[in-house]
Amino acid sequence: MTRFDQRLVKEALDAAAQAVSEMSFCEVKDRYVAVNGESHHVPERAALPQNQDVRRLNGRDSCTGTPVNDAIAQLLRRDDMNQRLLSLSARVLELEEHVRIRDALDQCANPELGESDSTEGLLAKVLSQLTGRSIRIEDAFGHISAAAGIGSRRPYPRLDAAARLRTAQLWLASRSPVREPRRLVTVALSQGEVLGAICMLETDRPVTAVNLFALTYATRLLEVELSHRRSLAQLELRLGHDLVEELVSGMDSATAGVRTQALGYDISGPQHVIVAEWQPPRTDDSLAVALRRTFLELRSSALVSRRSQVAVAVVRGQPMGAELFAVLAKTLRSATGAIGIGGPSLDVADIPRSFSEALHALRIRSGSTDRYGATRFDELGIYRILKTAGGEPDLAGYVEEWLGTLQGVDDNRGSDLARTLAQYPEPRRQL
Repeated sequence: MTRFDQRLVKEALDAAAQAVSEMSFCEVKDRYVAVNGESHHVPERAALPQNQDVRRLNGRDSCTGTPVNDAIAQLLRRDDMNQRLLSLSARVLELEEHVRIRDALDQCANPELGESDSTEGLLAKVLSQLTGRSIRIEDAFGHISAAAGIGSRRPYPRLDAAARLRTAQLWLASRSPVREPRRLVTVALSQGEVLGAICMLETDRPVTAVNLFALTYATRLLEVELSHRRSLAQLELRLGHDLVEELVSGMDSATAGVRTQALGYDISGPQHVIVAEWQPPRTDDSLAVALRRTFLELRSSALVSRRSQVAVAVVRGQPMGAELFAVLAKTLRSATGAIGIGGPSLDVADIPRSFSEALHALRIRSGSTDRYGATRFDELGIYRILKTAGGEPDLAGYVEEWLGTLQGVDDNRGSDLARTLAQYPEPRRQL
């Protein structure tokens, strides 16, 4: 070989020796090169006894007798195995992190007794702790229902209906978080219908794969929770619809007692019928669902149904008109509605009368200059005897309220005080 050849061979052997030395299970003792079938030490030096041992190997591995090329292939396979072990170890750590995240978020779906936060509130709080980012959870209309992290206000513009639909379609197509201004968005869906969304706000730190896993898993939990609520509300509406319809139309007490008990409702004691109508008119169950949620928040026992565009409720106890309207308007995020509250019915047979009174109160309120708010039939005064579209005046009830006691005295004593009172305001005729 020429000097140039020797230099190239030395550089190649040095590089190979360096690579082999980096393997934890290898150690380089010496270096040889085969030229025309003979082994020569690199760099050149005086002959040593081990040179004869190397020549006797004739290109085979000293331990296994394997040809050197095959031995090198085995080393490469071992190196590949090391890489696979490292990759497997990294995957195990990643899976352990996923288990930790799932365990933490699963606690939100099964909160401890006495926990005051809603499921959305718990999800936002835990997800913010896991990712180190601010979280916003929105309802189906884009309103923020829960927030965690820095600040509670919306740090990004609210999307309109068309933009929310586009985001939902992108999420449905890829099942990957959708990038919107200042945030990543995932969507909770049920049969293609948007139930809510989770927004993870951006920071100056890059989003990691662990962050994305936590966000996606939290979205699955939110999807399950909101779907369960929707199904439960729809089931209760279906079960309660026929019962409310029969109660306001007329139902015997014995049957009413059995049917209401099956739904966990106490039909005994004073009952009021409440009707609600909102603008623009609601043609779905949203108003009835919101009214039911309102009674739950007010801790009032009620049966709720829907009649065309009006929500109808049979409520036990004394409903608070102004408070009822305020909570319902907050739930609907709109105050453009009216509520009519019928008088108390002490017997199941009186519930249809309370229903008629509630409708009358609703019509009076809707036709007034102050058309939004709650009106109790008992507080209508002279308006109780005014005829409205679709309703009959309560003249008998009005007379009973003002003259009932006096008429009772006449009946008991045989007197004629009510007639005398009726004639008293008349102007005297001049003789």
